[in-house]
Amino acid sequence: MALAAAWHWPTPELAFLSDNSPVSWLSSAQLWTIALLSLRLGADRSLPVLTSAWMAVAMMLLACDEQFMFHEHWKYGCHQWFDACRNHHWMTEAPILAVAIAGAATVAHLHCLLRDRGCRLWLWSSLTVASLAILVDLTGWPPNLARLEEALEVVAEALFAGTLLGWRRGVPITDQEHSAK
Repeated sequence: MALAAAWHWPTPELAFLSDNSPVSWLSSAQLWTIALLSLRLGADRSLPVLTSAWMAVAMMLLACDEQFMFHEHWKYGCHQWFDACRNHHWMTEAPILAVAIAGAATVAHLHCLLRDRGCRLWLWSSLTVASLAILVDLTGWPPNLARLEEALEVVAEALFAGTLLGWRRGVPITDQEHSAK
């Protein structure tokens, strides 16, 4: 991110401002990496297969959204397609709200699976930064931080990738063991 900001000097905000920015590309690359890490953890049974598959599919969808801006198209176009978006402003933010709810539920589930306190710290740190990014995206407040919303997303994704990289290998968890909890 520092390199992207330096590249865009004397207006480093340009590296962060649009969904077509270098930081947005980094976000997409990290999401694909997290998807692959999730699949690896499922393949070696460090994560239950269904959890691994859910996370991989979710991260792939988020990576595609980052590149093709699906939720922005929804946000600025749904009022033309559905009366609900015209009558209820929160409907324009439905994709972001769905990501927030699904993400929080996934983090809670992963917390139950994690045995390492350090990884749990990384996990909850990623949720905290992601929640801040979502709050800034939804409200646009504070304005100075809103300009760096993409950077917050990248930091949250890096923390989450760190969680998966630190996941204890060699301590497989079976689907039966997980369902017994």
